[in-house]
Amino acid sequence: MSKKRELIAFNDLNDIIIKQGFCTLCGACESACPVHAIRIVNREIQYYDCSQFLDLCPICYDICPHTEPLLLETMKFVADAPFRRDALGYYREILLAQATDPELRKLSHSGGVVTAILTQSLQDGTIDSAIVSEAEPYEPLKLKPQISLVPDDVLSAVDSKFSASSVAKAFGSAVREYGKTKIAFVGVPHQVLAIRKLEAWEHKIMQSLELTIGLFCLWVFSLNELLDYLKESFNIEHSDIKRMDLTDKYVVYTQDRSVEIPVEEVTPHILNRCRTCADFTSELADISVGGAHPLSDWSIVIVRTEKGQEAIKRALETGAIRTRKMEKEREVFTHLLSLAVRKKKIALEEIKKLKRKGLSMPPFNHTLTFLQNEKFLMANKKIEDVMSRDLITVNPQISIAQLLE
Repeated sequence: MSKKRELIAFNDLNDIIIKQGFCTLCGACESACPVHAIRIVNREIQYYDCSQFLDLCPICYDICPHTEPLLLETMKFVADAPFRRDALGYYREILLAQATDPELRKLSHSGGVVTAILTQSLQDGTIDSAIVSEAEPYEPLKLKPQISLVPDDVLSAVDSKFSASSVAKAFGSAVREYGKTKIAFVGVPHQVLAIRKLEAWEHKIMQSLELTIGLFCLWVFSLNELLDYLKESFNIEHSDIKRMDLTDKYVVYTQDRSVEIPVEEVTPHILNRCRTCADFTSELADISVGGAHPLSDWSIVIVRTEKGQEAIKRALETGAIRTRKMEKEREVFTHLLSLAVRKKKIALEEIKKLKRKGLSMPPFNHTLTFLQNEKFLMANKKIEDVMSRDLITVNPQISIAQLLE
């Protein structure tokens, strides 16, 4: 009788991410698995033993957005941009934009920019499909992934997300089941990171990625916990909720009222992994889009890559969107920076708290803490202190740790 083989990747993914409550159900592992051993069904992960087909396959662990592998490799997709801010990441341009179609703006929380870009791109053939999230019928907070094939499909998409959606899983389905080859992907920061990890891995399905649009995101909530809280504290039923906003305050809108809740009161109900997430603006996307508070009908657009520039240029030339300079709206930019910095600060404080208590955290966050500490330590160093005076030749295969020894 042969000895049962152990699959290191899924064992680690299960022990370090899934069992610790860090999984956000993005579905990247399902899209990546070469033998389709992982499934997300009814917001739960199902695993079928793949040890009889594979030996030591690392992919499901490596491409998870909450693990450490491939993090540096994902930076190459945006790092050639000319500008960088600690709070916002790399970028080429930051501007204000809105859909020229007032009906699209009515469907949006802000300027309808994402819907306008996707609709126009489907019409002119720049993309042949778009991966978005849409609300479940009669349950507007519960999201499901959607593969949009025609412009009308995009109209039901949501442009802000407060619960999990397996959009990375849908990307794999668009390639394998629908045969799509020019796909636009829309997601929040961890979902964009998952797609970039798949791209850095050079997974074959990523040949079909045409454009990545990232949505601004403070946190994704544990839906059942949030709904229980709203019911107990404010007598708000799930079916009564029309939409929600999360900026300086958490605002819930029903048919006949709106309820403002301090952010501190809802943070206990966010997903475990989101507590330590420091990315507010989807720093790895081609284009990042979010609300332009206090302007109600405009969006902030952060253009990060050449693909992003081309998409914005096409949308302007076709009249799908109009833009304004950010410099004329200093209050908008200040608010953007304050939210981005706030999220990073909260994430670092949460990491420190978990460390003090000896509790688990996603491996990704060890890297985040290291990078933040390195930046702090290097900030006051003089150039002459770090310049090399005695050159040495080393084997390019050795690690940094070996070099420092």
